[in-house]
Amino acid sequence: MNTDSRTKNSIRNSSVSIITQVLTIGMDFFVKTIFIYILGKVYLGINGLFSNIITLLSLADLGIGVAIPYSLYKPLANKDTKKIQVLMKFYRNIYNIIGCVVLVIGLSLTPFLPYIIKDMPDNINGIYFIYDLFVIHSALTYFFVYKKFLIDSDQKSYITSKITFISSLLLNITRVILLVLTHNFIIYLSMSIVFVLIQNIWISITADKMYPFIKEKTNDKISKEDKDEITTNVKALLIYKIGTVVTLGTDNIVISKFMGLDPVGIYSNYLLITTSLNNVLNQLFNSITSSVGNLVATNNERSKKIYENLSFFNFYIYSLFSICLFILINPFIEIWLNNTYVLSTLVAFLLALNFYLTGMGAVTNSFRSAYGLFYKARFRPILMVIINIVVSVILVKPMGIAGVLIGTIVSRILTIAWLDPLVIYKYGFKANVFEYYRRYIYYLLIFLVSSGILYYISTFFNTTNIFIWILCGIITFVIYNLLIIILFKNTDEFKYFYEKFYVFIKKLIKKEA
Repeated sequence: MNTDSRTKNSIRNSSVSIITQVLTIGMDFFVKTIFIYILGKVYLGINGLFSNIITLLSLADLGIGVAIPYSLYKPLANKDTKKIQVLMKFYRNIYNIIGCVVLVIGLSLTPFLPYIIKDMPDNINGIYFIYDLFVIHSALTYFFVYKKFLIDSDQKSYITSKITFISSLLLNITRVILLVLTHNFIIYLSMSIVFVLIQNIWISITADKMYPFIKEKTNDKISKEDKDEITTNVKALLIYKIGTVVTLGTDNIVISKFMGLDPVGIYSNYLLITTSLNNVLNQLFNSITSSVGNLVATNNERSKKIYENLSFFNFYIYSLFSICLFILINPFIEIWLNNTYVLSTLVAFLLALNFYLTGMGAVTNSFRSAYGLFYKARFRPILMVIINIVVSVILVKPMGIAGVLIGTIVSRILTIAWLDPLVIYKYGFKANVFEYYRRYIYYLLIFLVSSGILYYISTFFNTTNIFIWILCGIITFVIYNLLIIILFKNTDEFKYFYEKFYVFIKKLIKKEA
């Protein structure tokens, strides 16, 4: 596949994914608002806590979801339908087993809820059954889902994005209607179970139509070579998975254990915002992963330069959104709900910093997956988990939620920030990594200094007024972009994206004319 085709597929996947994700975020905020005003903080806390526990249960997939695309890139590029057919059969069996394992393990944890929740509420009807519904929903997500990876790996993720969006739209409409009519959290959760089945079956049928050969029965088994490669990658990915899941999944558990359900509920509103933003940006960067995989498989020589260009773009996007997040999130919470749901400025900054540091790994993750470098630095996630939990538990009592966030940030800086790029440069590009480190530190300094300056400017505005809040956001956007232009206008990376943007706009104008 040539460069133009890869670029075209990336743009199409990114565009559809971002549009659908933005619309989904709007729906989620609407549903969350109805949820808060009807059910209140305690149910909000339960929803946040149980969601985190389910996140930990996702360890059961052993990282196979990351290994699948890597194993499919070459067969898809070579149109090797026989190998794709065998791999799909293998993954179907694995995911059916995983779904059953998640169900059994999740349900077996039900009696231990009182040890996780500080001051277990006795006024919540069916709290154990509510947790079981979360488990059932999680288990069902694994059935039929393996076919989604085939579509996405073939650089057609825009198709699965559309299906996911329509399913989410119908789910949220149904949820709101039933919530208003019944005020019942159990019925609200039950709809998630119904619609996750609908979504996965829909994607499965679509994949069967696109790739009819995967429906054909085959007695062929996966080769020992392929199985060994997948097994090796999965072993390494399991450790990566542990690091990611524990980092994402323990914050609310630590807060619940030491602070109670109300802080979990308040913090979950902030997580909704950061997760929503991250989902949008993930769509942008995830959509290029299949193109990167195709590039690595067919033209490894250009990979390093493309990585450096994308790393600059990665920095620009995440620094911009992180600064806006820091400045605008607290006023937004106050406008959206009220000041009783607002956390400290320190928490807002730490959320933004963590968002930035997490986002800066987006391109590195894409290239690591494309190169299949799962086994290298496989013990890094374990160290990250240990640092995260130890620092969070030590700081949660004196500093509250801010202490938990510091634990996450410190663990990320001491592990992922420097080790993952080292693996890419050493084993992927066969090049020295120190130039990347220099740029990374430079980018971080720009983010920190810009955050301070722009936050100081924002203090002159009454951002609890919605119109002033919007104006403040526009001013932040404009000033930061001017700063980026001044600092980077003469760099190769800036010129590369300026040229791409110019050509895109020129084609768009020509098409409209």
